[in-house]
Amino acid sequence: MLRRALLALAGIAVAAFLAADRSPRAAAADPEVAGNWVLTYSPQAGLEQTLAIIKVEAKDGKPVASVISGARGANFEVSKFEADAKMVKFGLNIGWAFEGSVGKDGKVVIGSIGPDQTAIRAKLTRTDKTELDTNALVTQTDAPAPMAAARKLTSAVFQLRAKARVEKDADAKKELLNQADAAQKEADEKLPALLREVVAKHADTPFALDAIGDLLRSATKYKLTAEEVAKLLSQVEQLTIPHGPRFARFQTLAAVEAVVTQKGLEGSADATADRLAKTPGLPAEFVSRALSARKVALDALGKFDEAKAVGGEIAKLEEQIDAEYVKKVPPFKPEAFAGRKDKAANQVVVMELFTGAQCPPCVAADVAFDALQKAYKPTDLVLIQYHMHIPGPDPLTNPAAVARWDYYRAEFPKEIGGTPTTLFNGKPQAGGGGGMANAESKFKQYTGVINPLLEKSTDVKVAGKVTRKGEKLDISVEVSGAEGDDTKLRLLVVEETVKYVGGNQLRFHHQVVRAMPGGADGVAVRDKAFRHTAAVDFGDVKKGLTQYLDEYAANTRPFPKPDRPMDLKAVRVIALVQNDKTKEILQAVQLDVEGKDAGGH
Repeated sequence: MLRRALLALAGIAVAAFLAADRSPRAAAADPEVAGNWVLTYSPQAGLEQTLAIIKVEAKDGKPVASVISGARGANFEVSKFEADAKMVKFGLNIGWAFEGSVGKDGKVVIGSIGPDQTAIRAKLTRTDKTELDTNALVTQTDAPAPMAAARKLTSAVFQLRAKARVEKDADAKKELLNQADAAQKEADEKLPALLREVVAKHADTPFALDAIGDLLRSATKYKLTAEEVAKLLSQVEQLTIPHGPRFARFQTLAAVEAVVTQKGLEGSADATADRLAKTPGLPAEFVSRALSARKVALDALGKFDEAKAVGGEIAKLEEQIDAEYVKKVPPFKPEAFAGRKDKAANQVVVMELFTGAQCPPCVAADVAFDALQKAYKPTDLVLIQYHMHIPGPDPLTNPAAVARWDYYRAEFPKEIGGTPTTLFNGKPQAGGGGGMANAESKFKQYTGVINPLLEKSTDVKVAGKVTRKGEKLDISVEVSGAEGDDTKLRLLVVEETVKYVGGNQLRFHHQVVRAMPGGADGVAVRDKAFRHTAAVDFGDVKKGLTQYLDEYAANTRPFPKPDRPMDLKAVRVIALVQNDKTKEILQAVQLDVEGKDAGGH
């Protein structure tokens, strides 16, 4: 639970991420950094979370560090510790790395921490303590008045929309949405001035950087000029210097990516993107992101020849990165399911994963999910992945996924509050996630839930057929052994593999829900021998997805990247029979698509 809380907390403050630079700089221990240090990080200006007390000492001329007190008893371990009088670098066994510079007085090390794809403000502070005070693990600093007012406005909108999503009464829902619209209008009117005031009057505080990020992400809505955007981008670079080059690069690129997605402002970020891409010694993933941002800017500026050349560079990098990624992910060999002990057992297990491409703690869950695909046959385990705008905008999110989230959230409000969330046959279990290092343990946790369920039997049977011709699907499904107003058949169209590199740097997503033919509410199974047909037009699906994403970007938050993958070539259809009263999935089947246009099936 601690890992989930720490990683989820880190996730709320970021919209895009950067792989950490871990090049060695020093080998010898320096007596000036020996002693005890409190390790804290700040995912949001004004909020500081304590992780551990780290003891540093010299042994055989080399720096050695160990955790002598972890937050809430967490079993943290330090690895690859390097230090001298100027800098400190080390890793933690939760997949995070710290990098910082020693202050002039030697009492504070300012830097950043996070998994490979994240850089969050962090620091080490000298202490005489050997144990953490469990009542003081989180400290808060009051925000300047304009920032406090800005946060209050945005929080009001979020809370009203969240309440509206789970409200079942139609009139109450309508009233909440009206209130949310009014709150949004007020926020849109007042936020630009408040955020500008934070930048102008409180530039010496961490709140200024957060305010700049908010301004840039909504630059078009707030009517920022190209000159103002360019000035804010320059300020990002200056304000991030104290936390080191990794944090500075991460924040600058995130700002560039936010700007190039907004019409009329793309050119403001061209020079910065170009410089970031040419910085020597950076990971290929970072260079590709910077080049991708620059290509968008060049296209917008009408510099098509340059854009084409940059596109060629990106393609070469992406091919190389993809090949290396596939070799490394998952970072373990999944053990294949040995088969059911009870040969008469016929219950198909359905695992539903709510995740997000911008979600750092979703990495372990997503990678374990992919490993399950290698370990089980779809006749035993049906895998479904829904993407959510948590903690940031995700172009793989759609109304069907949001409706499914609301369906479960209304029944399990305590268990379902963030991503990653996993349900097995309609019941929330094995929640939480972590970084890549935690993927194998999540895989084992999931199999511990799945295997006992596979020993169950049911009288419910589901079968069907799906054919494709061009952009159209024809679906027919038969259900037997189940009936009643509370028993529903739901159909889901899932895309086998989607390439989209979001904030958590996972490159491929599998079994992603793209649509629910017939609606998220499903169809009542009214007969013991029930038949149902449905049709899907992918032209309509793409049109609907585009409209949803356009409206989300305009009315809620813009996307950190312009990418909107909608290939929809290789798809499958999943049919679920579910009891709406208990939320239990009674049986399911995954149907491959037949036909010459079936994406390789």
